[in-house]
This record gives sequence, structure tokens and C-alpha cells, in this order.
Amino acid sequence: MTTNLFCAQSSVAAMPLGGWLGAYLWTCIVFLGACLGSFANVLVYRLPRNLSVVGPRSFCPACGARVAWHDNIPVLSWLLLRGRCRSCGQPIPRRYPVLEMAGAVCLVLGFLRFGLTAQGLAGGLLLQILLVIAVIDWQHMIIPHTLTIAGAAVGLAASFTGVPGWRSSLLGMLCGAGIILAVSYGYRLIRGRMGMGGGDVMMMGMLGTFVGPWGVPAVLFAGALGGTLYAAVWGGRTDDGPAKLPFGTFLALGGGLIYFWGREILAWYLNIF
Repeated sequence: MTTNLFCAQSSVAAMPLGGWLGAYLWTCIVFLGACLGSFANVLVYRLPRNLSVVGPRSFCPACGARVAWHDNIPVLSWLLLRGRCRSCGQPIPRRYPVLEMAGAVCLVLGFLRFGLTAQGLAGGLLLQILLVIAVIDWQHMIIPHTLTIAGAAVGLAASFTGVPGWRSSLLGMLCGAGIILAVSYGYRLIRGRMGMGGGDVMMMGMLGTFVGPWGVPAVLFAGALGGTLYAAVWGGRTDDGPAKLPFGTFLALGGGLIYFWGREILAWYLNIF
């Protein structure tokens, strides 16, 4: 029963785990993931400010000085500089090495879960994109369309190489976006304002390309559960009413969990009964 509901399939055996070749491959994967994490820092800083992510070259947010290549090596440069800008001496936020290390973890998880395959690469890239979305939405309450469009393109491309298949991927995109649109407009009919933004719509459409139509409800449930638990413990209220929640952050968590471990979660749940 569990084999038809979620698209994630483990292919760990396809990944070399030992010997010099395995060590070399893992080193390359970790370094590439850290570089993607470094680019994630660029996205987190520039996208909410409507700045180009292509140019100019990396610069210090405090003094504007360009960062030399040898000061831009993931994690290592931050350690050698002792967390301070070489030009002005201002602290470099710890977010930078944290996201770089997280980027390495994301790519390693993708290949560990699905092997050295297109799905392994797609899974690692999905986690990278979800990580950036989670941070931006948490800080700014926005979900940049650039990220969701790129993620949907990765999901659709990966669907041609295996599960869930391109038809299920397209249907998942329509179901994910359609459900959020329906909920949002239903909320508007009742309360007079939209319940969710366009970013949530596009994000669920993106996740639908990865998990297919049957995984969409599971992602929504996981995201809603995470948001509810957070609101119950830390959410509180503001002077204008209930505090707004960065729902994209919780959708990112739910989407990653379902895509990678949806089968196991469902099997565990069914075994309870």
C-alpha cells in the first residue's frame, strides 16, 4: 500500500561508499554542496532586496568592499578570517558558514537517499531551494517566485528520468497550486481577504512536481502541523490580532520530509493501527 503514494525510492546501493573512488566522490559532493550553500547566502541576501544574483561579485554588507576569491572559500575563509571582514573588521554573520555547511548536508542527503542518480541530484537541489525559501520567508514573509520556478523546473526535469513520471509531476503541480488557490479564495469569501499569498501557491506547485498528486495532501498536512505546533508554543498574538506565520518555512520542512521519507512515515503511521 505504501509503494504507490510517495515517489521517494532509496538507491543507496548505487552510490560508491568505500575506497579511493568513494572518498573522492564524497569530497567532491561535499565541496559542491558547500559552494551551493555559499550561493544560497547570496540568494538569501539579494532576492528580498530585488538585487541581481549574477553581479556584482560578492561584497561586504557593512562596507561594500568586494570579497576576494580567497576570502570566499566556503566555511574555511570564515574560519581563517575569524568571522570578520578583511577590509572593515565588521563581524560576518554566522549564518554564512551555517548555510554553507547546510548546503553540503543537503547534497549529501540527496545522494545518500537516492544514490548517484538524477533523482539524487534533484533531491539535493530541492533541499537547497527549500532551505533558502525557509530562511527568506522566516525573515521577510515572502517566497520569491524565482526560487519556486527554478524548483519546479528541476522537479519536472527529474520526473522524466524516473518516479513520479512526468504525467504525475504535472498533475502534482496542478493539484498543489490548485488546492492552495481554492483555500485562499475560500478564505477570501469568508473573511474578505486572501488567506495565502501567490508565493504559497507557486511553492506548493513546485513541491507537487516532486511528490506527485498523492504526496500533495501529505505535504500540506505536515506543513500545517508544523505551523500549528509553532503557533501553539511560540506564535502568540500581536496588537493587530494573531501573529502571522511564515507558512512557507513550514511547507519547506513538510516538503523535504515527505519527499525523502514519506514512505517510512506512512508505514510507521499505518503500523500504529
